[in-house]
Amino acid sequence: GEMIPLDGVVVEGQSTVDEATITGEPLPKDKRADDKVFGGTLNKQGVLEIRTTHTNSDTTLSRIVQLTFQAQTNRSATQQFIERFARIYTPSVLVVAVGLVVVPVLIMGLSFDHWLKQAILVIACPCALVISTPVAIYSAIGNAGGRGAVIKGGKFLEALAALKVIGLDKTRTITFGQPIAEDVITFGDTTNEELLACAAGAEAFSEHPLAQAIVDRAKADGYEPHRVKEFQSTMGKGIQARCMVCDNEDILIGKLDFIIAHRKAQPEAKREVERLQAQGKTAVVVSFTDQVAGVIGIADKIKPDSATAVADMKAIGVEPVMLTGDNQQAAEHVASQVGITKVFGGLLPEDKAKRITELQRTIGPAAHVGDGVNDAPALATATVGIAMGALGSDTAIETAGVALKNDDLRLIPYLLQLSRATLRRIRFNTALAILVKAVFLVLAFLGMSNLVLAIAADVGVTLLVIMTSLQLMRWQPGGSGMAPTSPRGAP
Repeated sequence: GEMIPLDGVVVEGQSTVDEATITGEPLPKDKRADDKVFGGTLNKQGVLEIRTTHTNSDTTLSRIVQLTFQAQTNRSATQQFIERFARIYTPSVLVVAVGLVVVPVLIMGLSFDHWLKQAILVIACPCALVISTPVAIYSAIGNAGGRGAVIKGGKFLEALAALKVIGLDKTRTITFGQPIAEDVITFGDTTNEELLACAAGAEAFSEHPLAQAIVDRAKADGYEPHRVKEFQSTMGKGIQARCMVCDNEDILIGKLDFIIAHRKAQPEAKREVERLQAQGKTAVVVSFTDQVAGVIGIADKIKPDSATAVADMKAIGVEPVMLTGDNQQAAEHVASQVGITKVFGGLLPEDKAKRITELQRTIGPAAHVGDGVNDAPALATATVGIAMGALGSDTAIETAGVALKNDDLRLIPYLLQLSRATLRRIRFNTALAILVKAVFLVLAFLGMSNLVLAIAADVGVTLLVIMTSLQLMRWQPGGSGMAPTSPRGAP
């Protein structure tokens, strides 16, 4: 396929264009005169003459890149609580220590030696406090890494724990992003074998991605594609051929309007096409000689883990929302199958980013999960951007705070629970360290502290928080013994 260089409008010609980089739609779009095309998309078949409408710096693709970088620079890092605490803690301890010498010695005339010792004991470093956070964070990041998730730093781990809503891209995130022939509907006395074998025989010559889905389905059902002759393709509309197996049957395959232009289609064929389109599927009509023999419904296959992952998100109080460039009908059909109720379809990349901002304003901290260039602005705008799998584009992986090495959505609820457990552990360790410190301050004020006790408490608590933080390396939800490969112990 040839790359379309700039945004524009088709003046002449017909073709199919793969717009996945911009809209994320898995199925190529038919383009003819007066249709819009975007720079950075791929022309798959015919020749298009295009009148450009935007200069290079203003194409949809370059706007995506600008938006992405803008959003990244706008993002303020959650300043680590411990750093803020240490900033106040260290000077205050020094002030207290000076006071512990000055007040008893100069004002009350007590022994300088004794109170100097007490003061020095107070200054003992807040080791436990300072070390607990990084150890916990790196243990959790290590745990996530073992599951196939790269968390790019403590601030993202912290942000994961606070999430209230997750925006999910549809194509290649919830679905596989490759067309499969889901429905095979036959009319009259046509058999499934006849419909699929003839259609696959003709489609074997076509370069259209939908053609491959039909050939794959025929082979999967065990039918050998029939040999055909006189193959002809009408750009962006359909194909024609003669079957050499079924006594020279005339095959015509394409969209309903292409079939109707050449032959008549019975009412039930029209009804089936409408039914499939209502589910967001592409309906490919197959006609033999005089009538429609059947309709093949082509959809984007949903990943087996998607529904479980969505249920898990809801179970831990995070709302999943679908944001996709695909049309609203297709989006709603997929969403209903995986259990998502809020669906926004037909979004361009900048719209996705706007939706994320809106969700952050109305519901709370929002993550976005996506895999393509078209998700980059949303990934950068989100509180945490999560880039999917090996198929993901470099832009998506660079702009995300979390990158999933495999395509399993169930990792997301797992990471949310892990991050929450990590923050709970940090809070507990911090409280413990502060409590022990407080006890020692009181003892020092009473002049009852001694070196052995102070060191034991300091080193003891430090070791304790390191041990509890390191446990996060082996943390699992619900603490049950689980298979390390799958986030829910499911195969």
